[in-house]
Amino acid sequence: MGGKTWSKLEERFFWKTIVPQSPKAVKPSDRIHDWKACAEIMQREMGVNARRKYSKLMLFEHYFQNVQTGHKSPCAREFVVEHKRELAY
Repeated sequence: MGGKTWSKLEERFFWKTIVPQSPKAVKPSDRIHDWKACAEIMQREMGVNARRKYSKLMLFEHYFQNVQTGHKSPCAREFVVEHKRELAY
């Protein structure tokens, strides 16, 4: 059984801010942070809106589940579609 569903706010921040600077950024030159640093940034920036303790494994798994396995988090669909479109270019 999985954890709480990510909120729209979490998803937006993850896909629009974290992923573009993560090891999975579309452009290799933008891959400036590892997943550990990304988790720290997300925890800090989500502040009181954080619904969980973000970890490097959690962020990687969230990315992997949405992009590699085809599973889509309910609030992430539009962001995943956009990210995959960018990856295709």
